[in-house]
Amino acid sequence: MSRTVKARGASLEQALTAAVSELLGRGSGIGVQLSGDAHEDWTGSVRFEVEVAAEEDPDEPVAPADDPVEEQRADVDVEPASLEELDEEADAAADFMEGLLDALDLPGDLRIKLHPDHAELEVIDVGSGVLIGRRGQTLDAIQELVRCSLQRQFQRRARVKIDAEGYRARRMEKLLEKADEAIDAVLDTGEAERLEPMDVFERKAVHQLVAEVDGLASRSQGREPARRVIIESD
Repeated sequence: MSRTVKARGASLEQALTAAVSELLGRGSGIGVQLSGDAHEDWTGSVRFEVEVAAEEDPDEPVAPADDPVEEQRADVDVEPASLEELDEEADAAADFMEGLLDALDLPGDLRIKLHPDHAELEVIDVGSGVLIGRRGQTLDAIQELVRCSLQRQFQRRARVKIDAEGYRARRMEKLLEKADEAIDAVLDTGEAERLEPMDVFERKAVHQLVAEVDGLASRSQGREPARRVIIESD
């Protein structure tokens, strides 16, 4: 079954977020193609139009929303990837991002970093925060598009993190500071703490941080894109 979603927005963030929100929750086997451009209407305002086409895999199992084992597995029980696989996925993600930049007539260079468990693709020299959006919402939408495209192409969990102008690194630093505060609160009161929604890379970093503290445990709760980490007494 295939499905095409068209969306408009006064900004790239609004258009992308509206389109992606229609596709989220429809399984991980989604192949995505994106085309778009900015148009000036008779009022002089610029609007963005995007078209997202998705083809779903009807045989793909979807874990129940209230299954904590399945929710946690997606964060901390992922099979390791070889450097060759990470390099392959990073190249495919770079092709996707180059097409997106061209379609939106945006400047920017791509920088790839390979880590032991994931690859990082950063767009630099864009000249604005257009790919980031308000509170990173545009970047989150782009991350979801890339994830769906890679998983459809390679038939495995995607391990490429998309960043723009160092936004993810700055956000990660702040999230870990908040996680430290939550850890202290749980140790002091014994009451569980719920953190804000995070992507899979951020959740994994928080899980690793909590694992270093005796007497505490962490688990994931919710469905993308609203999945969050709960820190509680072990």
